[in-house]
Amino acid sequence: MKKLAVLLVLMVMALVGCTKGTSESGGDTAPQGESKDKVIIGFEADAGTLMANTDVNYATDAQIRNIYDPLIGRDADTGEYIPVLAESWASVDEHTWRIKLKDNVKFHNDKMFNAEAVKFSIDYMLDEKNNSFYRSRWENIKEVKVLSDTEVEITTKEPFPGLIERITVDLLIMEPSYVKEVGNEEAGKKPIGTGAYKFEEWSRDNYLKLVAFDDYWQGAPKIKAIEFRYIPEFSSRLSTFLSGEIDLFKNVPVDSVEKVKAGDNAKIEEVASSRINYLALNTFYDGPLQDVKVRQAINYAVNVDELLESVLNGHGTKMTGPLSQLNMNYTETKDYGYNEEKAVALLKEAGYKPEDIILTLDTPSGRYPMDVQIAQGIAAQLQRVGIKVDVKVNEWGTHLEKIRNREMGDMYILGWGPAFEPQSTVVDLFTKEAPYSGFYDEAVQAKIFKTVETFDDDERREGYNELQHTLVEQASWVPLWQQADLYAVKKDLNFKPRVDEEISAFYMSWK
Repeated sequence: MKKLAVLLVLMVMALVGCTKGTSESGGDTAPQGESKDKVIIGFEADAGTLMANTDVNYATDAQIRNIYDPLIGRDADTGEYIPVLAESWASVDEHTWRIKLKDNVKFHNDKMFNAEAVKFSIDYMLDEKNNSFYRSRWENIKEVKVLSDTEVEITTKEPFPGLIERITVDLLIMEPSYVKEVGNEEAGKKPIGTGAYKFEEWSRDNYLKLVAFDDYWQGAPKIKAIEFRYIPEFSSRLSTFLSGEIDLFKNVPVDSVEKVKAGDNAKIEEVASSRINYLALNTFYDGPLQDVKVRQAINYAVNVDELLESVLNGHGTKMTGPLSQLNMNYTETKDYGYNEEKAVALLKEAGYKPEDIILTLDTPSGRYPMDVQIAQGIAAQLQRVGIKVDVKVNEWGTHLEKIRNREMGDMYILGWGPAFEPQSTVVDLFTKEAPYSGFYDEAVQAKIFKTVETFDDDERREGYNELQHTLVEQASWVPLWQQADLYAVKKDLNFKPRVDEEISAFYMSWK
């Protein structure tokens, strides 16, 4: 099998700046001159907003979860549900859920957390005028009723067995009187939550600064200040870390792992994430990819094993379907495998000469490990069967906006997660109205909605099993891999990466 090594050398030379810092001379992380009660985190992108329950975007969510608390969280190691602001939860019947809440929890402005705050935060997502990208995931909610200061009842239009997952992944609690007083715009710039850290200062595209909330209900944080410093490129994040200006960053380029380890005050932390990376084959765009045979041909033409070995140095777990192996209700699906002859034959069956097909491939730069190099590698592989590919490199925010606004062309690179259950993946990526969807088929969508509303565990599991096989047969995308998360961390910082990718300074400390 032909390797991509020579090709990638040429690509990297042509793409100076994508990983420029990875070839520079190394150096130990130097003391940054900051007191040891502060952590500076290098981050790939600014938050879209600091308003909770608005922006379906990891870059936003990872930062604001230090400001706001959820009702339900996850165990850092297993991903299982754990109570946060909720004490307990239970389904009364197929349409009704009751949640018992913690008492004596303060917001940053000394207002008390209660059931009204929960109702307000859910109603905010459901209100069309707030333009929440979570709204499509919560449209099944009929009513949120306050039973007492510490108990809410949620009723749904249809059975909603995945509601607890939606609450865990999506819902953060806002302070109602503050939002009503200052309005959404101001609350999105200067947020108030119940979290371990309070807002201090936000400089767009530069940094977000937070300070410890000493009245936090779980106790005063050991880390007294956080700064998220926005550094879009891998190379710049790496060099800034090696110079001692930041203490931690995620998504270390795989070709720089040994360089980080060589530092006297640096270490690599790795965890198998539940985030999945994939190549979207956009059926909303008027082009060849609306034909299932063309999509199948591309699945045969993309050599995932080669990309994993040659570009990611094995840091990732190959996927064959829409769900990762960490996802509940995962089932093994057909692996298309790499077969140039089948790819060409399918293109001809679809009525295309491979050399007549020109496709666009959009990728972010610096959001996922080696994302630009992956896109260039895919383009090179498709060229082997005669398909020409124009790779477009986007800033992360622009990339998301193009997807949401249905402005993407034929193909694009995206990750999804952390995903522990199938509903969010299949609903958000394979239905017509979901903001991040790149694939739609009427029969598949009907099956998705029927499955997510099935309360019986065995029937729902079988429904997801069928859906996974159908989505593979339809070549709804090219599944790539379950991401391996690599963090560069100062040796004297106590930090443990989580399978859900949460970066919470409350659990960090200096040795």
